Amino acid sequence: MILQMEYAGRSAIVNGLSEGRVAFATNRLREATFLQGTLAQPLLFREALAALYQVVVSDHKYRPRDRLAFWAWLEEQDRKFVASLNLRSELARQRMAYLDARQAELNAARNERMRPYHRARMDYFNYLYENQFELQLLLDPVITVHPDEVSFEAFSRDESTYARLAARFDLFEKVDAFECGTTNIDFSTHLHNELERMRSYRRTRFDIAPGGFGVQMEGTTHREKKIDLPESWVMGFLQVHSTMTLGMTRFSMAAVDLFNICRYLRRYKTRKSPRALRYELEPGKRIRVILEPWNHVVELTTTYDGAKAQTIRTWGRNRLQVLGRLLPICRRIDVYLAGFGLPSIYVLDLGPLTFTLALSGWTDNDWTGGAKFDLLTRRLNVSASELTQTYDALKRTRVGTEGFLAQMSGLGLEKARSALSYLCQIGRAMFDLGGNVYRQRDLFREPFTTQEAAALVKAARKPATPQERAAQTIFEKGDIKIIARRPVESGGYKLSGSAKGLDGQRVRPQLHVDQEGHLVEALCTCKFYQEKQLTQGPCEHILALRLAHMERLAAEDAPGDLN
Repeated sequence: MILQMEYAGRSAIVNGLSEGRVAFATNRLREATFLQGTLAQPLLFREALAALYQVVVSDHKYRPRDRLAFWAWLEEQDRKFVASLNLRSELARQRMAYLDARQAELNAARNERMRPYHRARMDYFNYLYENQFELQLLLDPVITVHPDEVSFEAFSRDESTYARLAARFDLFEKVDAFECGTTNIDFSTHLHNELERMRSYRRTRFDIAPGGFGVQMEGTTHREKKIDLPESWVMGFLQVHSTMTLGMTRFSMAAVDLFNICRYLRRYKTRKSPRALRYELEPGKRIRVILEPWNHVVELTTTYDGAKAQTIRTWGRNRLQVLGRLLPICRRIDVYLAGFGLPSIYVLDLGPLTFTLALSGWTDNDWTGGAKFDLLTRRLNVSASELTQTYDALKRTRVGTEGFLAQMSGLGLEKARSALSYLCQIGRAMFDLGGNVYRQRDLFREPFTTQEAAALVKAARKPATPQERAAQTIFEKGDIKIIARRPVESGGYKLSGSAKGLDGQRVRPQLHVDQEGHLVEALCTCKFYQEKQLTQGPCEHILALRLAHMERLAAEDAPGDLN
């Protein structure tokens, strides 16, 4: 997909003696979106944007070193060795040594003559890095102006890390004017370097506008970008927000706790396996983090208030280093763990700022290459009109809880949850984990139409993966039964089922769904689950049990029932 961006100006920072200005140029091809105000805490904003940039440029995937030069050298040494076997006289050996020395002299002379060329080539590469790097390798962040905050969303280069920076209007000394909407901003390496020059003694203006810092210099303010947008980038937003709607294990840690973890990882390196962070959670006791393979224990300053003891291992821990600049200004960190080898999410409370870092199961397993969490978020079938009703209600209010949006749309709570889940899957909405609310956010400039809603509903009803197709077949044949549906004290249900797979074997899937419909736990006795658990997505038996539960919810759901 080719993403067209057109900027009338360029994002820049101008620092005067007494006043500075931060101006972000927005994509003119998107809806009119702007915000103008004065920053009350410019240094806090600077550090948060620096952390966002570190996520954007980070790439932790393993790539083998280019060893072509080494193999060429090794081949030359083999040639010389074979040639030396044929030398029978000392005179021939002396002649060979002289030729080798002469060749070294000629190579040195050639390098000296080529020095100006190499210097010019390096200058050209530096120019490309400063001015063209983002055109090839970086995707400009998505910025959304909400009624109560402005947020920046971005993925890392390896697409294994998602970051969202939300700045509430409390960050501003004064907000002069704003228009809600979503667009892209020009976010270059040059801008990042200029951010470091922000100071607290300067009064700093903050502008998000189509023109950015539009200095008229022979038409240089008009910039166009044509980026070949990978499909995985769009799918990544789907999987991230699907994960956030799961019932994950949650606890808090202090900034010093994460600092101790990152400091140890910086000091010690290993190539041995396993290289995991192992969280040991026991109710009423301090949380322990084990760094493998050293088995180094970091005891957190907080206790775990969950209902049962559990151990959760996560991988890709080096990606936490991007938070280094935020730890001195961080008040609290909320950690959300999806399960063994599954994504982990860190929400940093920075006062008027909130920084969310979502890590996939491990670095090489990006947000689109592993588990399909969207399969676990789908609930009831919704019609095109119900989907349009929910979108219109969300667009009017821009932000709201599930219950509030159910009232605004005139739908039942479960129907509203399903519609919001579908809207997140197509980039028309997002789930704010820190605020536990849904927000309107359109990834693309095309307006949401009834035709798109109808196409979405049609596509959603068609199983897209082998597990979905198998689950649909099991459900339609009546080979799934809910044996027990037990309500729990904290809300929600624990379900136990019996499913007959396509291979004829009978298995026992289990589900734990909380009062908001979020999946807390899923188990099955089948071979697929025993080998992979949820790291490659749910098995067909878990999905079939979810379908049976949704059918029962559809019978119980009624508009206006928000309990």
